[in-house]
Amino acid sequence: MELAGLSVATAIAEVYKSSEYKRVLAICDPGNNGASLYWSCYSDEDLPVDLSNDFDILVDAMFHFSFHGTSRPPFDDLIQRLVRVQNHDQAHQKSPVIVSIDIPSGWHVKEGDISGEGIKPHMLVSLTAPKLCAKKFCGPHHFIGGRFVPPSIVDEYKLQLPPYPGTSMCVRIGKPPQIDISALRENYISPEFIEEQVEDDVFDQFQKWFDDAVAAGLREPNAMALSTAGKDGKPYTNYESRKAHEISENPHASLLFYWDGLNHQVRMEGFVQKVSDEESEQYFHSHPQGSQIGAIVSKSLIPKPKQWGGYRLKPELFEFWLGQQSHLHDRLQYSLVEIDAKRVWKIDRLAP
Repeated sequence: MELAGLSVATAIAEVYKSSEYKRVLAICDPGNNGASLYWSCYSDEDLPVDLSNDFDILVDAMFHFSFHGTSRPPFDDLIQRLVRVQNHDQAHQKSPVIVSIDIPSGWHVKEGDISGEGIKPHMLVSLTAPKLCAKKFCGPHHFIGGRFVPPSIVDEYKLQLPPYPGTSMCVRIGKPPQIDISALRENYISPEFIEEQVEDDVFDQFQKWFDDAVAAGLREPNAMALSTAGKDGKPYTNYESRKAHEISENPHASLLFYWDGLNHQVRMEGFVQKVSDEESEQYFHSHPQGSQIGAIVSKSLIPKPKQWGGYRLKPELFEFWLGQQSHLHDRLQYSLVEIDAKRVWKIDRLAP
């Protein structure tokens, strides 16, 4: 039963990001599905009448394939609450997604939603094998969780189960729904980012955000994209062997740091210059031996007499971007200006 619950959780996690769908309610009966999904901590008396506001995912695990007849209290009322959630969704308001296990509650095990007024889940997770009513499922996501089925059962019932990739506990049935790329939108939620709260020195502000990325445990927070342009003015990014040639033609370049999870991005522009041989050699020997060998044989070497070297970008402009709701992002720009014969960093707010 625990493996069945794991396959359900894996299927849900594959489609719905935990960062966006944090509040999950599993509605279970005391039988098979209830044993598989023992996460619920509510009784039916504790549940709100309107389930559309308090949860992001509603897991329908009330009935399993052996159920027959008419739904009895309190399950008949719970089914109607899920139906009302769907009506709420049709009114173009944000509502939770519904995930049904094995058979959407209230459906006939063979004929499906006979009345046409039952639950219409967004996702169906069939355990072991799809039941006959799954043919009536019209939602975008159908998974099967059956890796845990013993070979003897597979042979006895002549089950034709799909192959499972890697160590996954579930596999998608059918093609994933087509995605409208133009409709993909991330609604960022971030604290305010205003001029009065940032550091006067741009390098102090960058260090602050970089330290936040390290503290958050993000992978390779020092990873960045280097953009250069040749003498024809066309930009290239990550073209490896072209970089050195482009820099020699046009030393102006930009760096981009993006820290997903923090909604932070920093872009800097400036001029590139070679570092000294001593600094290049010191950095080279700080790498593991395998990386040193890779640098020697790599075709993407930065061309230097000693086959390996580094560049330094001397920034003259920084842009700090913080993702906000409704695409009203915060963008603060630091640029070098001369005031009283001194070069200082001037802070300006840019349009979202």
